[in-house]
Order: sequence, then structure tokens, then C-alpha cells
Amino acid sequence: MDLELDENQRSIADLGLQILRGSLSRERLRAIEASDDHFARDEWQQLATAGLLGVPLPEDVGGGGFGLVEACLVLEQVGRTVAPLPYLQTVVGSAMTIDAFGTPEQRQRLLPRIASGEWIVVPALAEHLDELATSLPATTASRDGAGWKLDGEKLLVSMAHVADRLLVPARTGPDSCGVFLVDARAAGVTLALTETTAREIRANVRLAGVRVAADDVIGDPHGGTDVVAATVRRLTAGLCATQVGICAEALRMTAAYVSEREQFGQKIATFQAVAQRAADAFIDTEAVTLTARQAAWLLASGRDGADEALDTAKFWAAEGGFRVAHAAQHLHGGIGVDQEYPLFRYFRLTRQTELTLGGAALHLKQLGDRIADGPEAR
Repeated sequence: MDLELDENQRSIADLGLQILRGSLSRERLRAIEASDDHFARDEWQQLATAGLLGVPLPEDVGGGGFGLVEACLVLEQVGRTVAPLPYLQTVVGSAMTIDAFGTPEQRQRLLPRIASGEWIVVPALAEHLDELATSLPATTASRDGAGWKLDGEKLLVSMAHVADRLLVPARTGPDSCGVFLVDARAAGVTLALTETTAREIRANVRLAGVRVAADDVIGDPHGGTDVVAATVRRLTAGLCATQVGICAEALRMTAAYVSEREQFGQKIATFQAVAQRAADAFIDTEAVTLTARQAAWLLASGRDGADEALDTAKFWAAEGGFRVAHAAQHLHGGIGVDQEYPLFRYFRLTRQTELTLGGAALHLKQLGDRIADGPEAR
């Protein structure tokens, strides 16, 4: 693959960074964290106006006609600015799923609303704390006339409290599931909110006899396993891309700090140990970047090896992200653990991303299993 970004890709990344960095000052982030929903609504609308919410969607539904790679470039800027936005959930996790598996009527009805910023749609996948999604969920969907009725619970759904719709996988038979578009404010939907260590609000979503119309089933109601698998792959690639931005900005802040901080009458950047620690963090950041972009490219192009590349990207996002976060904090000294100092947001979000992905050891084992099983398993 060609790792150089083309002109359109650079423009998308630059525009996203310009909008988010120009708006999300330290004071603005503090105000958002102090608000009830922890959601940068103004910045969300700015991204919509600039056409960045529709980047990976076709032009016939108000999109930019690009794909997953370009959406991941926007997510890199979300990570760089620790922007409290549901871009990963709404654009990559939901809109791209509807585009890939929805009917023509669903695409025309739903996707322009997402691209314009009118609707926030988030996937509700997890039912166990150690899994992002299950192929056969415990949540059930039973026939209700021409429609469906859903019962069950989804755990730690990100941005559910500001969502207009939820994408919910539910079991429709002994060995099958479907994916349903659920009104987040429908009768029978209740949210139990919690705040993560990264100051993100998540919700346990309980569904009790929630009715869903027949035209709000995404794809075959008995073929949802493939829908969920594709959604998880894209979400994983997007999460790795977010980690790219977090690491890059933490490294930039650290380089600026050690270039100015003096000790014993010298800039600490001139100390050999500091230079070596920063160099290691740079190498880790490059590895996180290259593996994340390769995984997104392979997935977007439908080439062989995408799952293997995703395991590699997840490993580097977890392990490399961990090392970059700790190096940045270490080189900042005592101020690095000050919760009011900007770096601390990056440390928290890096660790949360690492744990959301599942930790480095798990991905190394998965990658080893794929290699050991041989090419026929890949």
C-alpha cells in the first residue's frame, strides 16, 4: 500500500483539525466536561456544515463519496483534540452500516439526516463486559404483528444519552440475529448512565417490550451476524485511528514541553535519557499510525489480510498507546499527573482506548493463532 495521503485525504484531515483545534480550547473542553451531556454539540454541527459527517457516505445521500480511510483521518483529529463527539459511533459504526446493509428506502430516509447532523445514531452491541459484541446476543426480538418487539440489555453504550436512534442486534431465532433501528426515546427504553475514567458518559440500555417497525430492520432479520461482524471491524479500525491522534498530540505536547523546560541550567531535551525516551515514544506513535492506516485501507478495499492487520493495529494501539502515554507523563514530571493540565485528558483516553480494545496480550494471541492456523484460516 502507498502510505502517503493524497490531496483529498490531506484536505479532509486538515479541515477536521482546523475546526476542532480552533474551537476546542482548554476552557471549552472544561465547560463541556461540566455540562450534563459531555457532548460538543456546536462542534458537531460545524463538522456537519463542513461535510465531514458525510465523508464516507455516497453523494446520493448527501455524503462526500469517500470511505473508511477518510473517516479514520477525521477520527485521528478527534483523537488529537480529545473531542467529545460521537463520530466513531454515528458515522463509522452506524451510518456506514446502514449504507452497506440498508435498503434503498432506509438509505434515503436515514443517511441524509446523519450527514446533516440532524440525527445521532449509535450502535448498542456489548452484553458482556469483556466483549464488544456477541454473534448471538441474549437480547431477543420476537414478532409483533408486522413488526418486532425487543427485550434485553446492552452495556456501556457510548453516547446513548444524546442519541436519536440505537442500532441494536437481537436474537431472532435459535441461531440467528437481526439488527434493529430503535428510537432511543421509545416506550420501554431506559438508560442507566455512568461516567468512565475518561469523563465519557456511557449507558446501560434496557429494552422492555420495545416495538420496532418492519422497515427499521437493517438487512435480513435473520442475517444480522454478518452486519454485526462488519460493524465491529469498522469500529475497531476507527478506534485504532482515534488512538493515532491521541498519541500524536501527546507526543507533540511532550516535545514542546521538554524543549522549554530547564533543569540545571539546560533544556531537558538535551539530556540523553529524555531524548531516548522521547525517541521511543516517536517510534511507537509511528507504529500505531502505520498499522492503523494499513488496517483501515485493507478493510476499505476488501483485500485479504484485513483481520490480521486489525489484530496488528489493535496490538500497537494498546501496547504502543500505553507506552506513549506513560512516556509523555513521565517526561512532563509532576505536572503530568495534574488533572487540570491538558495532557491528563490524553493519558485517560489512551488508557480507556487500550482497555476498550481488550489489551495488547489478547491481540497478540489472536494474531498468533491466525498465523499458526495457516493461510487457509486467513
